[in-house]
Amino acid sequence: MNSNDKPTMIPFSQLARTDHNARRTNKATNIPALAASIAAQGVLQNLVVSLAGDGTYAVHAGDRRYQAIALLIEQGKRTGDFMVPCKVIDVGNATAASLAENTMREAMHPADEFDAFVKLTEEQFTIDHIADAFGVTPLVVERRLKLTKAAPALLEEFRAGKITTDQLIALCSTDDHEKQARVWRNAQSWDKKPADLRRSVLAGDVDVSTDKRIPFIGGLQVYRDAGGSVRQDLFSGDGSGGFITDPVLLDELVTAKINAKAEQYRAEGWGWVEVQSVLDDTAIRRMGRIEADPDLLPADAKAKIEALDAEAERLETDNRALTDSDADELTEEESDTYDANEERCIDIRNEIDDIEAAAAVFAPELMANAGVILAYANGEVTIMKGLVRTADRGAVTQVAGSYAVQGGRETEAAGRKSDALSDALRRSLLGHRNLAAQTATASRPNVAKVLLACSMVERIRTSFGGGYRGAGTPCDYVIGRDGYGGTRTYHPITDETGKAAGQAFLDRCAETVKALPQGEDALWDALAAMQPSEIDNIIAVGVALSVSLDKDHSGLTAKFLAAVEFDMSEHFTPTAENYLGKVSKPLIVEALKEAGKLNGKADIDALLAMKKGALATEAEKRLAGTGWVPSLIRTPKPKTPAAPKAAKPAAKAKPETAAKQKSAVKKPAPAKKAAAPTAKQKQAA
Repeated sequence: MNSNDKPTMIPFSQLARTDHNARRTNKATNIPALAASIAAQGVLQNLVVSLAGDGTYAVHAGDRRYQAIALLIEQGKRTGDFMVPCKVIDVGNATAASLAENTMREAMHPADEFDAFVKLTEEQFTIDHIADAFGVTPLVVERRLKLTKAAPALLEEFRAGKITTDQLIALCSTDDHEKQARVWRNAQSWDKKPADLRRSVLAGDVDVSTDKRIPFIGGLQVYRDAGGSVRQDLFSGDGSGGFITDPVLLDELVTAKINAKAEQYRAEGWGWVEVQSVLDDTAIRRMGRIEADPDLLPADAKAKIEALDAEAERLETDNRALTDSDADELTEEESDTYDANEERCIDIRNEIDDIEAAAAVFAPELMANAGVILAYANGEVTIMKGLVRTADRGAVTQVAGSYAVQGGRETEAAGRKSDALSDALRRSLLGHRNLAAQTATASRPNVAKVLLACSMVERIRTSFGGGYRGAGTPCDYVIGRDGYGGTRTYHPITDETGKAAGQAFLDRCAETVKALPQGEDALWDALAAMQPSEIDNIIAVGVALSVSLDKDHSGLTAKFLAAVEFDMSEHFTPTAENYLGKVSKPLIVEALKEAGKLNGKADIDALLAMKKGALATEAEKRLAGTGWVPSLIRTPKPKTPAAPKAAKPAAKAKPETAAKQKSAVKKPAPAKKAAAPTAKQKQAA
């Protein structure tokens, strides 16, 4: 949001779409993704409204944001009094304002993405919706969420840029915060590769004096009684110390203890009950959740919750009385009372959550396709009820509706393939493709105007015409660093050559308007005096800056790229810096194979035997001038029109007598005399 704007905060319940809008169901695309973005970062752009006669505010610009907030309220993630930043204008300026929307958000640091993803999962958004909202793959969301196991001190270093995402994920291979910090603190500069860090946090013997699984199973004697032995040394003291020699047995004992507790849940009628000796955070986050039925909560639990709610309300009332007094500031005693009340209110909320979790009762028809996980985590059993596997989501929603399952994955996780691209490289390649499309658009005013018109049609239909039913225009109508959706957002180019090309494009755009006057009146006069071709050039540059392609070559993205005669091979040459040095050796060889630059099996074997850097350099030389482009950003070849179908041969006539054949032959009709051309035809000729 522009810091110069001073928005008016208006409760959502006082906002209204226009009368014409209210009678129609809006079909605008990507509303769930935008809702996820708003839930994570708030409303980053003002809605444009005007005061209506009935005291409400009519929304003239920002209808998609309005719908996204409405969806959050429908899902119970926000309330009707949610405060929305609005720009209040005179109703006569509504049309102009709706065409002047803009946003200037900064691209997010991975730590900011992590915070946003955690917030959204806590609000039960699905991983797929979060991925859509941020223009990443579900795998990236899952990798970021692994960081919830990180020690707070390491998270702070992550935010400061002292630890990379991959390094922190490696340290999170254990949930022991002390061990994470110790390994990172002791690692040398050459020993901080993710694989080295992961090996370090997982290495070492099981120290019976510090491992929390020992007291969890009932003590060291339980392990010994099961046949386990302990290696002791001179420093073991009274014999209670030492190191476990059979960690597999220890895991089995942990699992056995959890299994005993799991029996009660197996008898409750759940579709499945799973026990984990080590909490699998990623697997659990992939699962959706169903809510307990509050009407089925036992009477004693309801009574406890009502008493706690009443206590919290009394404390909040006392605090309001303290802050509403006429005194400029609280006395020391009043301040202590206020803080104590606040802390007690937090404790009450936690107590209520614990009561609801322990006494939760779920609808039997939903339990059949949901389950429970009991997992060991940091010295205790964590119990999660009402989990829904991805394969069972459809069965649950058929019974209870589309919003019955919250959070988790909507699609099955395919897993990371050995030849998959890293997320950073994937984003960089899509950024290259988007930059190339922007560059091409800046030189094609006619195409730019068609693209702009498509965007306007989408917005008009969304706001006034019953909803846009297309897949979305590859133009987010935003000139800035970020926007909603498309590959212009969150897809930074990582190689230096590509960055330089991006900066050159921005410099060219800035040069287009550099000579124009700054004053508004003078600017209007200067533009009004220009030739149409000069105005077209400015429009083309402005539209080019807002081009934001869909990652798939389909719909309007495909039509637009065809109109600018786009071919990615004219804009991208694979090098060790931008691609070849960042993929596996099999992928490099596959690229050479596709480009026809291999010379038999002996050549392949020799290439695979090379060091990675040498292979990337060799492949760069061979691929130069071939037009080969990675499949992710490759421009599909235009489809060849189908050849016309051959006419079916005429059926053979039945044999006839010569006399009949002769009588069937007709004389050709005399040719008609051509009519003289009319005066209008002559003029057209």
